[in-house]
Amino acid sequence: MIGVGSRREPAEGATGEDRMPVAARPGWNELDLAAIDPLRDRPFWMTLSQLPGVGPVGFARLLRRYGTAEAAWAAGPRLLDDLVRIPEEAPLALRRLQHEGAAAAAHRLTEAIGRVGGRPMIALDADYPAALGRLNVRPPVLYVRGDLAALDAPSVAVVGTRQATGYGRSCATAIGHELGAAGVTVVSGLAIGIDGEAHASAIRAGGHSVAVLPSPISRIYPPRHRLLADQLVATGGALLSELAPGQVVGRPDFARRNRIIAGLSMAVVVVEAPDRSGALLTASAAIEYDKELYAVPGPIDAVASRGCNRLIADQQATIVTSPAGLLQHLGARRAGDESIAVSSLSDAEAAVLHALIKRSGSIEELMSRTQLPTGSLASALTLLESRGLATSYGGATFHVTLVARRMARHG
Repeated sequence: MIGVGSRREPAEGATGEDRMPVAARPGWNELDLAAIDPLRDRPFWMTLSQLPGVGPVGFARLLRRYGTAEAAWAAGPRLLDDLVRIPEEAPLALRRLQHEGAAAAAHRLTEAIGRVGGRPMIALDADYPAALGRLNVRPPVLYVRGDLAALDAPSVAVVGTRQATGYGRSCATAIGHELGAAGVTVVSGLAIGIDGEAHASAIRAGGHSVAVLPSPISRIYPPRHRLLADQLVATGGALLSELAPGQVVGRPDFARRNRIIAGLSMAVVVVEAPDRSGALLTASAAIEYDKELYAVPGPIDAVASRGCNRLIADQQATIVTSPAGLLQHLGARRAGDESIAVSSLSDAEAAVLHALIKRSGSIEELMSRTQLPTGSLASALTLLESRGLATSYGGATFHVTLVARRMARHG
C-alpha cells in the first residue's frame, strides 16, 4: 500500500489507546453530547480549544473525563494531566486564559471573527456540518465565513499539489466545472495549484465551493487567493478554519486541515500529487473515514503524478479517465440530465446490486454469488451501469457508485 503520510512513533509512555489509529480511539462517538447545555458550555469550548495540546482527540478526552468543558475548565492545571502530549507552553497559556476568564476570552474571539464577517461554531450547534458530526474525531470549534448550506448538497473534495503542471491544472479545471455544473459542492484547501483551479472553475460553472483554511479566516492563506476566497463566499460558498483569529500557522495545522477536507466530503479526488504530497494526507484520511477515493492518472515518468499513479496501482483509488466518468461514478448529473431511476429495478438488477453493495466482484464472482445465468447477469450489469448505480474497472471488476450506496442506506 502507498505511504500516504509519514508515520510517527507514539510518544514514550503513551497508553495503548494513544497507539491506536486516530479514528479508532475512544472519541466523540462515545460521548453523550445531548446531555451538555450548548449555551452554558459554549464559552468553555471556545476557550479550551485555544489551549496548546488540546486538539480534537484531547478535547474529547477532557469531555470523557469531566463531562463538560465547564467542568474541565474548573479543574484548572489538573486538566493538563489528562492530555497525552503537553507542549511546554501549555501551563503558561492556561494561566493566561484563566486570568482572562472563559467568558471574556470567548467574547474576544467572537468579536475578532465578527470583524471579518465570520462566526464561531461549536460541535454542539445545530448547524455544525453534519458530515463532521458523524466522525469519531471532529473539530470542537470551527470559525466560519459564508453559507454552510452549500454543504447540504453532495460535496466532493478536489485536491492536489501546489506545483501543478499544465495537465494537472487542466484536469482540475474540467473536474471542478463538471462538479459545479452538476450541483456538487467542491471542497478544497484554497492552495495555489490544483485546489485553486478546482474552486474557481466550480463557481464559474454556477456551483458552490467550500474552502478549509490552514490559517485563521481573518488572515487568508495564501494571500494571493484573497479575491478567490471572497468570490467563494459571494457565490454561496464558505470558508472554514479550526484556527481562531491570531493563532499562528504551523505544519500540524495543514495536516488537520486536510483531515477536515476529507471529513466534509462524500468522496475525495486527487488530481496531481507527488510523493509525500499534502494531498496524499487527504487521501489517507479519506481511506480512514471510509470515503470514496479517486485519482487522476498521469504519465509514468511525471513526478507530479507519482502519488496518484501509486494510489491507482495499489487499488486504493478508482481511476478517473474523464470528468463525465467521474460524475457517473458519483451518481451525479448535470442540470437538465435525465435523473437516475431507482424505483423500478428488476429482480435480477436488485440481486446484483445487493451483491455489489456487500462486495465488488468480477462477472464470475457475481455469477457464483447471485446464481444468475450469464445472460441475465450481463443484462442486469448493463442496466445498472446505465442508471449510474454500478461501474467497472476496465469491464473486469464491478462495484457500486455512491448514489447506489446512498439509496441502500435510505431505502
